[in-house]
Amino acid sequence: MDSFLELLEVLRGLEGVRVWKDAPLAPFTTIATGGRAKLLVTVATVSSLVRVLAEVEARGLDWFCLGAGSNLLVADQGYRGVAVKLDQSFQYLEGLPDAGRSTEGTEGTLARSSVVLTVGAGAYLARLATVVAEAGLTGMEHACGIPGSVGGAVAMNAGACGWCMRDVVQEVELASATGDAWLPAENLEWGYRFCRLPERSVVTAVRIRLDRADPRECLARQRVYLRQRREKQPRSVRTFGSAFKNPPGQHAGRLVEAAGLKGLRRGGAEISRVHGNFLLNLGDASTADVLALMAMMREAVERTSGVVLEPEVRLLGCRFPWETGSPETATQPHSVGSCRTDDG
Repeated sequence: MDSFLELLEVLRGLEGVRVWKDAPLAPFTTIATGGRAKLLVTVATVSSLVRVLAEVEARGLDWFCLGAGSNLLVADQGYRGVAVKLDQSFQYLEGLPDAGRSTEGTEGTLARSSVVLTVGAGAYLARLATVVAEAGLTGMEHACGIPGSVGGAVAMNAGACGWCMRDVVQEVELASATGDAWLPAENLEWGYRFCRLPERSVVTAVRIRLDRADPRECLARQRVYLRQRREKQPRSVRTFGSAFKNPPGQHAGRLVEAAGLKGLRRGGAEISRVHGNFLLNLGDASTADVLALMAMMREAVERTSGVVLEPEVRLLGCRFPWETGSPETATQPHSVGSCRTDDG
């Protein structure tokens, strides 16, 4: 029997698991391009996730974890593997204090104390940032405008304006084909827009440490950040956010603008006229259109500024045009969770 058909039959018999054949992936990404996955599997519990990964790997099949799809570009020919997605049961928050119970300090200022929260990897990062601010917890104000899931935010060390997830993460729960466990944040390797997770693992939950503060001040800071983003970035468009990482001391968007590429189109894709580091799906864009524009941006910036841009978006089922190797066999690390990190 075909490995995928055999897997399909096994997974359909597991509690907390749902599975679909030849599932379109474009609707699960914010730019809405790309083809289908051989199988799409959703899981409701950590134990069901572990079982799914074990069954997939026992058959030697490729897989990846789909987050909120806000930093992901899927090949037009699709993905010849298993897409695994955490369902809504992973969208939870535990340990949130009552903002009204904060105490006043001796000099009339709000007494500060740390609070540790446990957050499901499927929770939305921007929504989490607003909820904790309303509860009088500071430390995540910068995340209020970053789309994506908490799991993806950890996997990419998402951030903005000098802030990143590493600033607040204490522990990460990881699941693999062999089981699940909590890992201290200091045991992971963190860097600019990346967190090196153990191979073939999925973030299922995270513990974050925040400080108590005046909720009015937290929300006021969020309003400032959101206003700045609205002024600098395109709104109400289909995009995966920043195409390239910011080079040290520079902004990728400004380098693209200096190269004269803002507004350039290829098929149904366009380099944003508002922010040079954003690529838009105008309605009928293909992933090939988007990748062609990325290649033009990279070549033009290197020619005009001498800077080689490094991609921030993650690919599934294809490679960047400037890379070598067969695009049909190209995939991303299994621990990928999608999260957009548009900060310049």
